[in-house]
Amino acid sequence: MKYKITDNSRVDFTAQAPMHTFRGWAAEGLKGGIDIDFDSLKLQHIEVSVDVNCFDTGDVGKNKAMKEFFLFDSHPEASFLMTECREFSRVAENSYKMTVLGVLELAGIRRQLPITCMVTKNDAQITIGLQFKWSFKAYGMKAPRLLFMTVRDIVDIKAHLEFTNS
Repeated sequence: MKYKITDNSRVDFTAQAPMHTFRGWAAEGLKGGIDIDFDSLKLQHIEVSVDVNCFDTGDVGKNKAMKEFFLFDSHPEASFLMTECREFSRVAENSYKMTVLGVLELAGIRRQLPITCMVTKNDAQITIGLQFKWSFKAYGMKAPRLLFMTVRDIVDIKAHLEFTNS
């Protein structure tokens, strides 16, 4: 069955620098869908993208620096496209665990990575919660500097994705 992402979805990111935490989110600009069969435990497709101009840190200066660092004007979308479902198992009634392999594209750079997520199904709605680590080095980038501090290589990504029957 096919489901479409809703406006209740959100992606958060957290980067650390010495004596500073850099937080941001995208609560708008998300689109995508999932094709999933809970009876046979088969995930056919999942794709999610976000308009990077919707990334927000709550600070105009940090938003501008992020936009310039990642060249968002040249690459206005970040996306994840599943290439393989490695695990799909029931953990409780209406609760599932999935591990998917897919391509994450950011700033025009594509890298394959595994993502494990928890899935909850309620009537015509699916909720997916996931967390993973993203690395500047893995994308061939040097971590940016904030004032006199260099951001650490690893960025924590967390997402709450809601889908509705389309």
